[in-house]
Amino acid sequence: MISSTESERSEADVAEVADARDDPYDVERCARWIRTNALKQVCLQFPDSLLPDSVEVALRLEKNLGRKVYILGDTTCGSCCVDEIAAQHVDADGVIHFGHACLSPTARLPVLHVLPRRRLDAAGFGEEFKRAFPDCARKIIFFYDVAYAHEIERVHSTLKPVYKHLVLSKLNCTSNVEYTDAGASPASVVLGRSYTLENGYNVQDYEGFFLGEAEKTLALLAMSVPMRRWHCFANGKVSEFQALNTPWLKRRRFLIEKLRDARVVGIVVATLGIQEYLTAINSVKKILKQKSKKSYLLSVGKINPAKLANFPEIDAFVVIACPENEVFDSRDFFKPMLTVYEVELAFNNAREFCPQYFMDFRQILPGGTHYVDFKQSTDSDVSLVTSSIRNCEDDTLCTDQMNALAVHSSGTVAIGKAGAQYLQDRSWKGVEQKLGEDPAQAAEAGRAGLAWEYTSEPLKTDKRNAQAE
Repeated sequence: MISSTESERSEADVAEVADARDDPYDVERCARWIRTNALKQVCLQFPDSLLPDSVEVALRLEKNLGRKVYILGDTTCGSCCVDEIAAQHVDADGVIHFGHACLSPTARLPVLHVLPRRRLDAAGFGEEFKRAFPDCARKIIFFYDVAYAHEIERVHSTLKPVYKHLVLSKLNCTSNVEYTDAGASPASVVLGRSYTLENGYNVQDYEGFFLGEAEKTLALLAMSVPMRRWHCFANGKVSEFQALNTPWLKRRRFLIEKLRDARVVGIVVATLGIQEYLTAINSVKKILKQKSKKSYLLSVGKINPAKLANFPEIDAFVVIACPENEVFDSRDFFKPMLTVYEVELAFNNAREFCPQYFMDFRQILPGGTHYVDFKQSTDSDVSLVTSSIRNCEDDTLCTDQMNALAVHSSGTVAIGKAGAQYLQDRSWKGVEQKLGEDPAQAAEAGRAGLAWEYTSEPLKTDKRNAQAE
């Protein structure tokens, strides 16, 4: 939903901010970015928690620019991703995203991220960091939550003179904190962050540190970047963080086995704005077709269990989404929800289990840092879930056309799509026709009249007889 702020509130009700540094929404910075890029139609995207402030921010920005801006009131997929599809409804040429962001690169529009600001006791943090890392020669790559980006310049200037091998990561975006922004090439970006190692060292020589809570972002970084060990700063203390050999990863391996057993797979498009999402879709479709799996392509907006429960014929879903999508952590869905990387783990013989786990699908696509060519295997194996033998049929039907027919070696013919086959195999099919089984009978006159009062109903008959008398 897109709403204009032209008549929402009067300009007299808009709160003025005397010092730009006290403005959490950086309206002056937003106006400067719009003018620098000569943008005409700009949309403001807020998460649900910040929507109560959206009208005030938009009115202040309109007053500064002298023209109208738009508010994206409901995101298509998730609040952390830039909603380019909703912005295109008003033919926007730029988006300003407020709040927490996954920093997934957009495919069409320029974006300015206005990052949240979380308070940090820099002096206390510095003392705790030196206590946790007494050896100043340790090699550390410093990561941070986007909410601490406004504090990083001060923190880095304090720690760098002490730790000579400290490497600071940068955010690969345009934001209201210019010190943390970097325009790195996509191949060197991991989860919206980039870093430059010292000459003669590789990433395995370093330890990873994350300024922020031990939550989703840290877990994704720890699984994607193969550090010697990981640490995080939470609740005023530095502690070690273990991302591998967790119950979550064990469950993912079980779901990969369920995907191998699946006959019908749904490809759910949960993003329409991240770069190379179309490449990811085509890659998954190609792999599934080579493995003789029937597939559906679904786009349902925000994913929830009720929506996907409408497709009972599908055995597993592959979700094309940003790395921070919560769907991969949920247990509410009736069928397995898998990532692009897990499709490769299931069907690409050239891809092996390793200490890393790539939730960002761009890392494993052609041109990504961890891309490998697809190598198909026709060897039979045994399912660890059902104990049945897989890959034992050479003539499994598979076609992409609804009107195409596939012929089995036995000569039987079937429609190539999964929906018709599912309905055919279902135990309950509705009213049975029993063609040719019932004896032929003469046709009889049926009911006549309107559905609320047929001519043959007793009330209608009595009323007609009374009128005749």
